[in-house]
Amino acid sequence: MSSWTKPSQAQLVTGRPTLRVLVAGGGVAGLEALLALRKLASERVELTLLTPDEDFVYRPLEVIAPFDASAVVRIPWSEIATDLGVRWIQDALASVDTDTRVVRTASGRLASYEVLMVAAGASPHVAVPGALTIGMPGASEELTALLGRMTAGTEARIAFVAPLGVAWTLPIYELALLTATHARSAGAGAKLAVITAESEPLEVLGPGAGPLVRNLLDEHEIRIHTGSVADRYEHGYLRLGLEGAVLVAGSVVALPRLEGPHIPGLRSTGEGFLPIDGDGRVQGVDGVYAAGDVTSFPVKQGGLATQVADAAAAHIALQAGVKVAREAFDPVLRALMLTGGASRFLRRGLVTEPYRTEVADEPLWWPPAKIAGRHLSPYLAERAARVHNSKD
Repeated sequence: MSSWTKPSQAQLVTGRPTLRVLVAGGGVAGLEALLALRKLASERVELTLLTPDEDFVYRPLEVIAPFDASAVVRIPWSEIATDLGVRWIQDALASVDTDTRVVRTASGRLASYEVLMVAAGASPHVAVPGALTIGMPGASEELTALLGRMTAGTEARIAFVAPLGVAWTLPIYELALLTATHARSAGAGAKLAVITAESEPLEVLGPGAGPLVRNLLDEHEIRIHTGSVADRYEHGYLRLGLEGAVLVAGSVVALPRLEGPHIPGLRSTGEGFLPIDGDGRVQGVDGVYAAGDVTSFPVKQGGLATQVADAAAAHIALQAGVKVAREAFDPVLRALMLTGGASRFLRRGLVTEPYRTEVADEPLWWPPAKIAGRHLSPYLAERAARVHNSKD
């Protein structure tokens, strides 16, 4: 077991039984929760992971996949389970009985818990009918084909859409910039545009983000339409519902609308998300926590998912008899923006100092990962080093 997983002996309080923690759902939030609990509570927690996926996928880098398929990071959950001493059940969460503290899986199995951490994520849905929707099955292959048509000169106009109701819009700007860079290197003359419902680009990152993004788009000759709500794409026209206008486009690439899993047995919002408090506890029920896109927090972003997971892990560790500081969720957005050239780093507190946006060409956190997870980033860096050293 690597050094980062071991708490100091002074942290442990003797004489308390092991706490059985079930983490339901993988992804960034699930892995951060496992790492944090191992670090904080060590043998004081018995960890079980329930996820239907064979691999952990580092999804922020999927935006690069059509340009460089080797950039996507995948790690088998079986290897992670071995690293962390976690029992892994390959199955999906179907329902929760909070009275008996038992979950039912998609295959009909039952698993008991003392503490449940729900990290089941959210499902992408089409927000702009007719558009190629990022995150939907086959979207990466469709985008690769689109880039091929653009390079061949048969795709002249491409629009990138950030729909109404999507708070985390960074991927659409990255896709537009990466596509422009790809077009320039291939000598393709495609005309690109970004259409966003935001009043300013990357609005959630505060006033300092807009000028940066506008300058980058201008450098790449990408037009931007702010305050524009894309309604539908059909017959080569992108319709802007609130404006009654249309834009000519050969193809349209859009971010998805996310919907929560509507987990039976847990009270959720109308969109299927779980409301939580500052400790990551699902409101109205004992022993259940949630982190990541499954929560009702409006900004769905990997770094925020790790922060909720850390807050929940600290609260769970206290229950396991470990002397740790309680850590309430205080959301801070950290964004590494891929531009096709030099990356940009942005940081903004959503509650603390919300009017301050930090923008830099150099890393604002370390390691300078796409997702700034306290435990996730070092773990992935360590694994990458191990893999590299094994090849030498």
